Amino acid sequence: MHKANINAVAARWSYEEGIKRPYFHVKPLERCQLKNWKEYLDFEIEQKDQNRIIILFERCLIACALYDEFWMRFVRYLESLKGDNVEKIRDVYTRACTVHHPKKPNLHLQWATFEEGQGNFEKAANILENIDNVIPNMLQVAYRRINLERRRGDLDKACTLYENYISNSKNRTIANNIVVKYARFLCKVKNDVDKAIKVLLKATEKDKDNPRLYLQLIDLGMQRTPVDTQEIVGYMDMFIEREHADLEQRVLFAQRKVEFLEDFSPDIRQILKAHEQFQKCIKQAKERKKTKNDDTKTDTSPPKKVKTGDQTNVPPPPSVSSQSSYQYSSGPSGPYQSQQQFQSGQYGGQGGYQQGYQQYPPPSDPNYANYQNWQYGQGGPQAYGPYNQWGSYNYY
Repeated sequence: MHKANINAVAARWSYEEGIKRPYFHVKPLERCQLKNWKEYLDFEIEQKDQNRIIILFERCLIACALYDEFWMRFVRYLESLKGDNVEKIRDVYTRACTVHHPKKPNLHLQWATFEEGQGNFEKAANILENIDNVIPNMLQVAYRRINLERRRGDLDKACTLYENYISNSKNRTIANNIVVKYARFLCKVKNDVDKAIKVLLKATEKDKDNPRLYLQLIDLGMQRTPVDTQEIVGYMDMFIEREHADLEQRVLFAQRKVEFLEDFSPDIRQILKAHEQFQKCIKQAKERKKTKNDDTKTDTSPPKKVKTGDQTNVPPPPSVSSQSSYQYSSGPSGPYQSQQQFQSGQYGGQGGYQQGYQQYPPPSDPNYANYQNWQYGQGGPQAYGPYNQWGSYNYY
């Protein structure tokens, strides 16, 4: 017994000597102190003496109370033990979140997950509500609150939370992200497509040039059976007719409209009008790009000053602008580059919950390439330039 005690003390002596501050203090610990505590805990866990491990964790949390990683490590250890440790885990979370870390969202989210896993939905909702009040406008907390209500079946409360976050959001990008999720929730969970469309249309009144909202409207319109062609074309026209919207996005929407009408419209005249609109958008885009290139190539730098004196005045060198203009007009115009990506803004951190839109490649069906050979008396497929590769109106 004596030898075993001596060996145990000797094995731990180096770690004990490394503890310079065993008490709590608001000043941060040195790195060597934190490293010593981590190595000491690793050593005790390897020895597999449960009582010693728990005692060491409690000692560690006195000196390292301001470091949430040690609290989470203690929780993970307790969760790995056999038997009922629910109350002990709850006690650790309570001390960490209410005393030492009232503003650490990660700990509160983990605590809410634990309580929900125990079937204590009301406690989990209270935890999330408290951290939401302490740190408002955090997207990850907002989504967790909404999805908690959905999981416990209170759909009306979930709708109320969605609407509150949309109305109170000061960031337009975050508000649009929540609007898109709310519309999907109404369509897929509550089976209320009409209300989902109303929510999106209301959002387009505040952000009229956001293509993501219109794409979501098209998505919801495609969920109907049968498909209402006029409804979906109306959503596309709403964006195409926006003069201040991004011109490249307007070209893509005109392209989607042509393809959609090819697939669903019974009226060939409507398809011809869509082709004309598509050509018009491409022409505007090319003209804008040409103007932009001309402005870039024009040399606006002032001429070199010539020293006055005995030297004769040397005429300035010929302007480069005329050469650049000649070289530009003589060469072929570059292909119109379509916008490849639309960046929206979380889901934060929800993080996580950050979303984008990308143009999708043309359909892989080899027979679909025959669309490129169709002519409607408007200059043939060459009139479309590089937009001959059809994009997809169906982006999901």
